[in-house]
Amino acid sequence: MRIRAGMRRMTTNMLSSSRRKAGLSARKSPFLSTLQNKKGLSGLALLNANSVQSARLARSSYDNLQRSSKSLAEELSLLGEKVDLGGKDITATASNMVGDYNDTMKYLKQISGVLNDYYRQALKETVTGSKEELEEIGITVGTDGSLSLNKGKLAEADEEKVKKLLGASSDFVKRISAVASRVSDNAKANMESASSRYNASGGLSNSYFSRYNFRG
Repeated sequence: MRIRAGMRRMTTNMLSSSRRKAGLSARKSPFLSTLQNKKGLSGLALLNANSVQSARLARSSYDNLQRSSKSLAEELSLLGEKVDLGGKDITATASNMVGDYNDTMKYLKQISGVLNDYYRQALKETVTGSKEELEEIGITVGTDGSLSLNKGKLAEADEEKVKKLLGASSDFVKRISAVASRVSDNAKANMESASSRYNASGGLSNSYFSRYNFRG
């Protein structure tokens, strides 16, 4: 054991002497330390980049949801006014309403969560509850709660039936409008929250790149 310990000390001394003769320091290379530090910071930057990407996607998804649900409430209001006035030209507005409704359902499903799932279920139950009445005027309800419009059938539908279901004071319109408004408000709040996270993560990312990638 003493012989082995002595050999280890001799080997260490010889290596140290060789390094001094070569003009090398016995301490850890600053260059190596820098590389190790940068490696750790690269991992941090990667994690931060993922956070930025996640926040960006969340912001975009909630932006789409906010737009579609807000437009749905607006189209329903416009449709209700036209129906109450006995307007014949309601198919274009009804088509826009159906499109916004389907988009809202799609985005609610994409951004799954307790509240969004509740809103999606509330919309589905509302249209399913009026399925027969809707189909009588040309609006078909799918098994997933989506809607499809037969413009020709709607144009020829009985005015009283259309007014009863799509008039501004109808329970159907009121319920869909109420849910759409809540969805829009919730989406806007989440979009602003995601924007704050994105800006914070983006700031950290910019700080990293400016310090290490441009200065070296």
